[in-house]
Amino acid sequence: MKSKVMPPVVLTIICIVVCGLLVIAHDATHADNTGVLTPEMKKGCVEIFGEGNYEMLTVKNDHSTEPVTFGVKQITSVIRDKQNKRCLFEMTCDGYAKGGLHLLIGINDKGAIQGMYFLSIGETPGLGAKVADKEYTDRFNGLSIESDIDSIDDMTAATYSSKGLKKACDLAVETYTVRKGEIFR
Repeated sequence: MKSKVMPPVVLTIICIVVCGLLVIAHDATHADNTGVLTPEMKKGCVEIFGEGNYEMLTVKNDHSTEPVTFGVKQITSVIRDKQNKRCLFEMTCDGYAKGGLHLLIGINDKGAIQGMYFLSIGETPGLGAKVADKEYTDRFNGLSIESDIDSIDDMTAATYSSKGLKKACDLAVETYTVRKGEIFR
């Protein structure tokens, strides 16, 4: 009798443990796109701008609420601090890896980049992943629609990642400039 009962009991226990680990892994890595700021996104907002009243812009469809993307493929969501006229774009862009750059780009009330916060980076460790280093990302601070983004040198041995980050910054500044009225209405 014991030999017939034990295998299903052991298998059930293993399934429960694995399911629990999957739930923990999902909670730790899940990027929410339903209009609610995750703790990691809030941390990025505070790191870039400091404390504020951050809210994700959403649009209601027939059956759901979705983040505003302005129809731009690389923009995952738009976050604003309406009181201080600050905006963050959650971007997912290609570097060397497809979708390898997932970050927040903060645009201040003057329309210039104030900072970046990487939510995840899927670039090659030790090479392309270096574009997330503060020393490199600080070079983008102050860039606005009038700036020449090509004046920022690509990172050696990370050309594709550098170009992907430049494209993300350029797209964030351009979208902010064109959509500023919609963001802060």
